[in-house]
Amino acid sequence: MKETTFIAQNKEKWARFEKMRNSSAMDPEELGHLYSEISNDLSYAKTFYEKRTVRAYLNGIAQSIHAKLYKQKREPFKSLLQAWTTHIPMEIYKARKNLLFALVMFLLWAGIGVISSYFDPDFAEMILGSSYITTTEQNILQGNPLGIYGNESQTSMFFSITLNNIGVALKCFFAGILFSIGTHIILFQNAIMVGAFQYFFKLKGVLLTSFLTIWIHGAFEISAIVIASGAGFTLGHGLLFPGSYSRLQSFQMNAMRGIRILLSLIPIFIIAGTLESFVTRNYQLLPDWSKWLIILFSFAIVIFYYVVCPIYVARKYPELLHEKELPNYIPKKEFALDIVRSGIEVIGDTFQFYRTYFSKMAHIIFSLAAPIILVIGSIQFFHHFEVLQEEHFFDWYGQFSVLFGNVYSDFFEPPIDVIITIVWVIPITLIASAVFYSFHTIGEEFYWNTYFSFLRKRGILLLLGVSYLYAIFVLLPFYIQIPALLLLPLFILLPAAAALYKGNRKIGAGFKLSSRNWGKNFGVVLFFTLFIFIAVQPIAFIFSISDGGAPLMNDLLDLLTDFVKQFLAEETSYYVVVANVIRQVVYLLAFVLLLPLIFIASGFLFHSVEEEIEVVGLKKEFEKFGKRSRVQETQYDYED
Repeated sequence: MKETTFIAQNKEKWARFEKMRNSSAMDPEELGHLYSEISNDLSYAKTFYEKRTVRAYLNGIAQSIHAKLYKQKREPFKSLLQAWTTHIPMEIYKARKNLLFALVMFLLWAGIGVISSYFDPDFAEMILGSSYITTTEQNILQGNPLGIYGNESQTSMFFSITLNNIGVALKCFFAGILFSIGTHIILFQNAIMVGAFQYFFKLKGVLLTSFLTIWIHGAFEISAIVIASGAGFTLGHGLLFPGSYSRLQSFQMNAMRGIRILLSLIPIFIIAGTLESFVTRNYQLLPDWSKWLIILFSFAIVIFYYVVCPIYVARKYPELLHEKELPNYIPKKEFALDIVRSGIEVIGDTFQFYRTYFSKMAHIIFSLAAPIILVIGSIQFFHHFEVLQEEHFFDWYGQFSVLFGNVYSDFFEPPIDVIITIVWVIPITLIASAVFYSFHTIGEEFYWNTYFSFLRKRGILLLLGVSYLYAIFVLLPFYIQIPALLLLPLFILLPAAAALYKGNRKIGAGFKLSSRNWGKNFGVVLFFTLFIFIAVQPIAFIFSISDGGAPLMNDLLDLLTDFVKQFLAEETSYYVVVANVIRQVVYLLAFVLLLPLIFIASGFLFHSVEEEIEVVGLKKEFEKFGKRSRVQETQYDYED
């Protein structure tokens, strides 16, 4: 195209663009479209009119638009303001039923705390602790009923209270992942405490004083607990009631909504901590009218932002309210096995494979492996019944020692524990067979007859391959198992080779391939070791250790079992046994769900190192050489 023709075709567009560029009010979307059009024209001019004036002209326009577009995008304050005034209130409105449910449940449990204290004057001591009750009674006699708030320095009190409030809110939210049960428990504990706390002061004749003192900061603090619980119910109800979405999609969307609601509590945590540290402690110096003013103003702020503002935003932006939520689309991936993968690719494909073929693996795991695990657990329940009546310092270690018959534990009792230790290799092998059967039938439907055919051919060798790995964790004491991670890469491919290797001497091939790939194997093993360690922290927190009393720091499982023990303590002397059985069930469920990741990773590592050494994929490509037709489609045209 001649330069004059190019200019004639586009000059009206350029003139319009220049007019828009000089305008003070411009839509960012139009500005982005403008930049795209000018960039295309500039690219054409650089190609065909590099030394002509039109190129310089378009370059100048493009630079000015780029600068304006860049300036337009750099509006973090405007984006932040829009998030707090539109997006978060809209999320609150969409979660309004869960928030209302949290409020109703809090009021119900608080009322039960009041009624329980009315009928049992010692109820408050059971809930609040004898030490707190004794200290408060002494303070009441001294004329300073809420003197406990003045025991620390203001600054340290601010940080400790704020961090504690954040911790409680996070527990309320993340406990929702236990299908909302965990959130119910935490909300119940806090509500009962508030009800018993207030009625205790009524019995002492200082109800108004306590109310006007506690709710100076409590208006924000208690509201934050209720709102965080509402976010937790949003998370849990996403799992329980997925609607038209898959359970995973519903969980993802509701988790993001809950997180946004949780983020809105950041200012409330800071304000509540400030009020409790710097105002509540001086309650005796403040006139009652100022306390009423602070409390009512605090509740007014909460009601405005969490009730009035969401309703206003929903009515102002009905298109946002009725906008159909689109979950993150994760395309179904086709897994090519005969390729060389890096360690990062092995890790990524492991999670993708787990998500894609979980239902196929679950058929086998929960139909064959789970019943055997249930029998093992039942045998150990009766065999170690006395041990289950005790709390354990490292609870997860104690429970697994009971279940697996740990030879290094204090309660190891042969011959039953020896037999149980050996028998465990069977359900672990079945879990591995579920994974490798999925590799063997990749892209195919699940059929029991094909699975049993696979198991007949590979089951014995797979049992042997799994036994090598299992022995590392059974025969070595706990403190040596961590250094043994250096040896694990030499055995990690044995189950995969037993199940997937097509040649002879499968176990020998597994050792050979493992030794050739130690570095990559170690990197992948280390990653999944750390991943599993982090993944189990909510139920087996590393600092959740007990010397027979309460744990130093609670995890979600501690909260659940403490709740159960509180209710059963008056009903049966075996309440600790029940709590320990609950722990075992949760630990075993985590074990069954996370163990397949190790076998999936070993499957991809096996195929990767096999391809490096034996170039299976390349040989298959050579087999196709010359068999494709240029005039007629054949089967080889569809294999890729």
